[in-house]
Amino acid sequence: MQMNFAGLSQVRRTIHSARREVLLAVPRGGPALDGEVDLTAARIVAGAPGVSVRVYLPPADPEDTALPRCELVGLAKQGVEVHTAPAQNPRMVIVDRSVVVLARNRTDYGDGALIGHGLPFTPMLVRMLTSAVQGDDPEPRPAEEPLTPLSREILRQLSRGAKDEAAARDMGMALRTYRRAVARLMDSLDATSRFQAGYAAAQRNWL
Repeated sequence: MQMNFAGLSQVRRTIHSARREVLLAVPRGGPALDGEVDLTAARIVAGAPGVSVRVYLPPADPEDTALPRCELVGLAKQGVEVHTAPAQNPRMVIVDRSVVVLARNRTDYGDGALIGHGLPFTPMLVRMLTSAVQGDDPEPRPAEEPLTPLSREILRQLSRGAKDEAAARDMGMALRTYRRAVARLMDSLDATSRFQAGYAAAQRNWL
């Protein structure tokens, strides 16, 4: 897994390279959308044939000032869809579901960005953004089962970075049994690595 530092011009070029889709997440407390490098670039590709552009705003907060209606109308006229994300997210762009652009300071691109290609957790980020929008995720997801005490303890061991041998001994389990339980937990979280499993568990507030 590798992410490279990028300046504003590279962020712009990455978004301009979209061939199918641009997903753009905006956090609460960040700068206004208008004039920001990500949305400015996304507005340009929104006019390209076959490219869909979606902006995900954080859940509504009575304390926050909503985007001006005129700006929302302007985005719609330019072909940009505006949705509400199911949770607060850092400022990021996902291009063609394969390239991730993350603002280094989480709120804007003033400090540049980190860009990753083909990262293993990209599908999870896509689902995290699109899960509240009907039809965005083509694969139906089964209802989540309650977290069992065993799974909770395994997550605790993983989060503290315990070696398998130490974790199994601490839990009074055989090493092979512990590793099978970890594999089952990762499978239930749709994770291909322990890092992904930890991230998915954090998104569900299981940690």
